[in-house]
Amino acid sequence: MNYKDDGMRGKIKDFLLLIGVVAAGLLFMRFEYVFIAFSILFMYSFYKLYPERHLLVKIISSVFAIKFYNVVTWFVSYVLTLKMLSVIYDVNEEYLKYSPGIVAIPVSICVLYFFLVFFTGISSAAGMISGNVVGFLPEWIKVNYEQSIFVKIVALLQYLVVVAAIPFFLAALSSDYVARVAILSDASFISDCGAKQWRVMYLRKNNNECYRFTLNRAVFSEQPVVVNSKK
Repeated sequence: MNYKDDGMRGKIKDFLLLIGVVAAGLLFMRFEYVFIAFSILFMYSFYKLYPERHLLVKIISSVFAIKFYNVVTWFVSYVLTLKMLSVIYDVNEEYLKYSPGIVAIPVSICVLYFFLVFFTGISSAAGMISGNVVGFLPEWIKVNYEQSIFVKIVALLQYLVVVAAIPFFLAALSSDYVARVAILSDASFISDCGAKQWRVMYLRKNNNECYRFTLNRAVFSEQPVVVNSKK
């Protein structure tokens, strides 16, 4: 009986805490304090995830998760980055060797987050449907369902989407700067684009044009100069 009372108190506490978080978030959103509203939701999600930190670390470091990242996420991120850099800088893909691998790091974080959001959406929809079905079943089935690993995983995924939004936004915001830095990894001091010069690097765009980078303080903020140079 005591265990049942403790469980009921815990549910009431979680419910009231959730109501408080939602109310506070909506209040701050009403006055357009989006950052504060998100911070409250983030802290609540982190609070709910922290007791399960060991389980999350175990899942993330599992062989399946590592293989999924290396085979699926990294491949998708590398291909996307290669195509994006080619379009943004108007460089033939054959001249981009190292920069796609560098920019693929923040891009892979964004891709992982999209996978997480998609999977969480599917599992949440399945949870809502199964929860409605269980509502018509006997009480002991409802109790077992509420304590099932499926319900626990769905809740953890929902909290994780909120917490993982921070690295997602950081990766998304840094991608442009990382690309500006990474593109230099494919440039070289000695090239058929022009004569060797002090603090000058070249990157061939196509058979007729090259980029010329001048290594000064503005190298990462200014656009490189395009020079004509037939291969």
